[in-house]
Amino acid sequence: MKAEEEIFNKIIDAIQDIGETGATIDEISKVVPLERHTLSKYMNHLRADGRVSYKRIGRAKVWFVSKAPLQHIFRLSEEEKTYTEKIFSHILSDMPEGVLILDFDYNILFMNRYLTALFGDCIGQKYYRAFFGSSQEPSGIAEVIEGKAEEVESQVEDKEGRILDIKARRVENPDGSFSIIAIIRDVTEKVMYEGRIKNLSELHRLLGESVNRSYTIDQLCSTILKNLRDIIEFDMGDILIYDPVKDILSSYALIGYSREEETSEAEEWKRGIALEAIHRKEAFFFDSTEKGMDENELARTASNLADKYNLQEVYAIPLKTKGEIHGALLIFTKKEKMLSKEDRGLLEGVSEAIAGGIAKIKAEEGLILKANAFEISLNPILMADMEGKLTYVNPAFLRVWGYDREGEVLGRPCAEFWKAEDVVTAVHEKGSWEGDLIALRKDGSEFNTRLSASLIIGKKGPLQLVAVAMLENKNRKL
Repeated sequence: MKAEEEIFNKIIDAIQDIGETGATIDEISKVVPLERHTLSKYMNHLRADGRVSYKRIGRAKVWFVSKAPLQHIFRLSEEEKTYTEKIFSHILSDMPEGVLILDFDYNILFMNRYLTALFGDCIGQKYYRAFFGSSQEPSGIAEVIEGKAEEVESQVEDKEGRILDIKARRVENPDGSFSIIAIIRDVTEKVMYEGRIKNLSELHRLLGESVNRSYTIDQLCSTILKNLRDIIEFDMGDILIYDPVKDILSSYALIGYSREEETSEAEEWKRGIALEAIHRKEAFFFDSTEKGMDENELARTASNLADKYNLQEVYAIPLKTKGEIHGALLIFTKKEKMLSKEDRGLLEGVSEAIAGGIAKIKAEEGLILKANAFEISLNPILMADMEGKLTYVNPAFLRVWGYDREGEVLGRPCAEFWKAEDVVTAVHEKGSWEGDLIALRKDGSEFNTRLSASLIIGKKGPLQLVAVAMLENKNRKL
């Protein structure tokens, strides 16, 4: 084997010494004294190893040392390739990722079908110009060429705006020189998808903070619009709250408008578009640059709005959660701007969360109104837990029963405040109870009252007992 390797090295040295124009087998045989058929056998061994290649000039073969074996293999015709070369070339050509070979001057020596589909046939061109349209190499391969690293990985944007994942390293060629081999993948969709997930996560986090920190719907909607514009680029936006009983919308927040732009006519156009999206229960999208759109009333309204504000796009999204619609989100972009498909998906993706936040504050406001009604009621009202211990009493209860502070009564059993059968047990058994009883004031005195009690039922069963005491006129004066 050692003797064979010495012969191989002599043949390679002979080809290199003869010159760049290549060497015929007759010229090689003058330097390597072997019989023609023996020399031919060694030459074919070297070719099978990819260390030498040949070109046909007429009927003669001119041999060269292979500086780029892969390039050589792919430039051979199918008839000239060995079986191994055919299999290898098909595998590389059909790989689902790019294979790129460069020399140390950034010249492209080989690229497979994956890359030619993206960039065309760029063999012989400078890598940085063909891929990035620049005069500098931006992907880190320079570090390998300059010997600062054996291998680099990077993610860069090409001249078409695609995101490329590049992993490159240096490899030694059969003639002792070095080339760069790079594996390249177009990861644009993956990066965009990951970006969308990241933005969606961030939006949900911001929405959660908005809901937790907002006390009114106005405050919530204003915060939501600001958070949306921090993540998604748009020029103007509105959130309108829907009243299903009156079938009307009220403007609760807007962003991006100047005072001069606000007109009653434009407000009516916006409400019309928002109501249409609400009635359809689906998003409405209008692009002012698209020709041949249906000239229906909605399209004309959107077109009027686009002309008024110099808009490119109008996007209306109903805000619905659990089948209930709470309003509409309107997003507008100016001329020469566009919402990406991912941005529109994000907006639709968070619309239910926005609706949920609005519903939560509506419910809290409803509870506050009810609580205020309890507080100002002239009739005593009490609430107790399932063990019959008081959890709430209104001011009328304290006044009639003769107590000064809630702390004097909360946590005590209801039975301490009247003479009667076990009202709590009766309510538990029947769901409600109403009857006359004798009540006991703080000072021990007694008075007559009529009590109406019932259970508050939650998803998992009874939560609280609530009762209202109805007094005779003479007792109301106490």
